[in-house]
Amino acid sequence: MCFRVVLPSVVLVLLTQSCATHTTILGNRTILSDQVHEIVRANQVRMQSAKGEGTISVETPTMAQSGSFVLTLRKPDSLLVKLQGPFGIKIGSALLTRKDFWFYSSLENRLFMGETNPKNLSRVLRVNLNFDDLLNLFTGGVFQQTDSGSPDQTGVEDEQFILLYRNGEGTHKYYIDPQTFLIIKIQNLDDQGKLLFEQRFVNFQTIDSAQVPFNIRIMQPKERRMVSVVYSDLEINKQNLEFTFSYPPNAERVRWQ
Repeated sequence: MCFRVVLPSVVLVLLTQSCATHTTILGNRTILSDQVHEIVRANQVRMQSAKGEGTISVETPTMAQSGSFVLTLRKPDSLLVKLQGPFGIKIGSALLTRKDFWFYSSLENRLFMGETNPKNLSRVLRVNLNFDDLLNLFTGGVFQQTDSGSPDQTGVEDEQFILLYRNGEGTHKYYIDPQTFLIIKIQNLDDQGKLLFEQRFVNFQTIDSAQVPFNIRIMQPKERRMVSVVYSDLEINKQNLEFTFSYPPNAERVRWQ
């Protein structure tokens, strides 16, 4: 008989029973893959909404820009970001749901509207993301839905636990902190093992029992694209969040497909 124990993220468990999970040892620490999933899910559940601010940077082969942002977020489907450049210059604001988005460009006095899909999001952020990627950009790493079961392989790399999930297109590689059992890096590799997409999560801070990364970075090496987010202040699970999105009545409206 196997017993499953749900553990706080700071507890390291030494078990030898043969359950439906993968076990990996690093020094005197042991990781069980199903417990990692439980801890990551539990930590994400503790953060249902957020209101914060900080700096965001975008780098591509043709541009490099940074500015400040103010964020309002409610899982699983509401996100409002207001952007401001150097010297207090307003860049714009974006309101997104899983279905639709609205982005007002202050510099152009244009309101862009359309479906929330990777093509349209890349027009704003210059990096190919879907809506869940964007949520993770502001809240931290989670396992993709296709990687909910037992991993194809486990191991140790750079003093971190590794969980690998293979599919027909390549591999998802998760780096797990051995102290907290939380995801600190995710890599998407092609079928040749080349890096396509990477997410990094560092500088975790505890807020209302949830551990939240204050430094987050997304990279696409082949396209030489990168987005980084650094929080200066963050509150979670606030009541009565307001998603106020406004634009001038004379703004030109542009609909993206």
